[in-house]
Amino acid sequence: MTDSVRFKINDVVAELTLSAPSRRNAIGAHEITAVKSALASIPDTCRLLVVRAEGPVFCAGANLKEITDGVMDGDDFQSMTNTIAALDIPSLAIVEGDVFGGGAELLFSCDFRLGVTTKTLKIPAAAVGLCYPVEGIERMTQRLGSTLVRRLLLTTMPMPFEELHQHGAFDWMVSSDDVNERSEEIIALLKDLAPLSVRAMLAIIKSVEQGQFDRQHAQAQADQCSASEDLQEGLRAMREKRKPTFKNQ
Repeated sequence: MTDSVRFKINDVVAELTLSAPSRRNAIGAHEITAVKSALASIPDTCRLLVVRAEGPVFCAGANLKEITDGVMDGDDFQSMTNTIAALDIPSLAIVEGDVFGGGAELLFSCDFRLGVTTKTLKIPAAAVGLCYPVEGIERMTQRLGSTLVRRLLLTTMPMPFEELHQHGAFDWMVSSDDVNERSEEIIALLKDLAPLSVRAMLAIIKSVEQGQFDRQHAQAQADQCSASEDLQEGLRAMREKRKPTFKNQ
């Protein structure tokens, strides 16, 4: 991998960690290549992607020096976050530091978000004359609603995670002392659910978000779950009052 991006797979959970805290985990061309390579290597057996970061800043977005020098452009960063958003398994961002600029796009490309109290998110694009990436605006508006996105983008005011949580931008909010324990609980919950069912419903949700819902295709995905061995295992486990063992088939 690289010193600034770490990637590992534990059983059915893939974990991606930004590890350049001295650079506020800003993402340059090298990091984009590493992240996309890691995502492409996730095996079909995986059921969850976890995104984390080291240091006081979760992510400061794209490396502006590399953009200024022509090493990369905003489309490269957007392509990376689009890849995360398009995954067919759920993704969970565990956000223990502040978020700036394009770091918000990384955050909101994930399906679920766990935030730590006392941290803030700030998107200063309008303060320097930039337009936030178009696809990023589209995704944030789909997932957060236009009222909140207006405030984030058009005022540039920092917003505490606690307030974002009240608007549904974070699914869970914990103190820094409790983040590891709560993260483990959420990861354990998500990774043990029926994978065929989760993938089908996630795909249907994303198709609705993107205005590409096809009822016939969605029904075929639902029918596949109904005919699966995993459904029979889930029903048996419920009758026998035990934890099911899903095999993704």
